[in-house]
Amino acid sequence: MPAYPGPTANLKGTQRRSGRACTVWINAAMRGEITSVQWEVQIAQIAVQIPGSWQDETKPGAESRAGTFRFQDVDDHWRRYVSAWLQARREGNRAVAAAFPEFDIITQIDDIGAPAVSRWALRGCQLFSYSGGGSQDDDLLVSDVPFTFREDGPVNSFEYTDAGVVTFT
Repeated sequence: MPAYPGPTANLKGTQRRSGRACTVWINAAMRGEITSVQWEVQIAQIAVQIPGSWQDETKPGAESRAGTFRFQDVDDHWRRYVSAWLQARREGNRAVAAAFPEFDIITQIDDIGAPAVSRWALRGCQLFSYSGGGSQDDDLLVSDVPFTFREDGPVNSFEYTDAGVVTFT
């Protein structure tokens, strides 16, 4: 069976990316480290009828952005963060509620076998829920936090091409 001829053909196992480091930034100060983060950008599909034919097509619609990050519970920062905003809204305190800051999440893959560092930024993140709890069965308390974000994009990235590795900044 012939080998795949593309630019990622037959890469060694050490050249497959693994590991991810993530940090959360609020007002240019790092507020925490995240053990994992997943995000998704959904583009709605709008159905378009083509008059005079038995054919429908689709076109892109609005985008929605959401994700979840997981962290090892160290203190009550995230719960207090959202709780203070909710309390201000309930009390009608517009100044405090309006000051609810957004934050950024920076993900980084700095793998030993990879030819370059890959960093992506999720900007304009906001939280709209919090949870708590504990269990005698848990060795370590880990929390999942859903969030939304305004935009995302690469800070540093790279691709394998037929000409070699191309890095983008």
